[in-house]
Amino acid sequence: MNWVTHPLVLRVSCWLLGAVMLFAAIPKVIDPPGFAQSVFAYGLLPMALVAPLALALPWLEMLAALGLAFGVARRSAAAIVLLLMLVFIGGLGINLAKGNPVDCGCFGASMAQKTKEQRLFDMKMAVLRDLGLALLALHTLMASKKRQE
Repeated sequence: MNWVTHPLVLRVSCWLLGAVMLFAAIPKVIDPPGFAQSVFAYGLLPMALVAPLALALPWLEMLAALGLAFGVARRSAAAIVLLLMLVFIGGLGINLAKGNPVDCGCFGASMAQKTKEQRLFDMKMAVLRDLGLALLALHTLMASKKRQE
């Protein structure tokens, strides 16, 4: 058995990814208007989609987090997280390319006042973090498939 597909490694990956997704979802569930402002700041969606997305996305994150943590529909949960990470990376990347500094809204709305340069740096770090989470989701997805075979 390969260490990458070892049950303990897979379980730790699931718990870590689930914990991050849960901690990201909770502040957004608690403060939908604040999260809606973050979504709006990206400037990528029509106004009519901002509020529904701000209401639904945190619950999708929470559902995926619980699926990963409890091993329920693990592959589906990992696929959802992978898709979300790719969307988040894309949204951050587009705004970075435009030089539009946004608070990523990843763990709720930020109240800290930051300069444009600080927010652009934070966005770059968020892209790196999300790439790491996408790799973890991909690992979970692939390792779960190998264990089923």
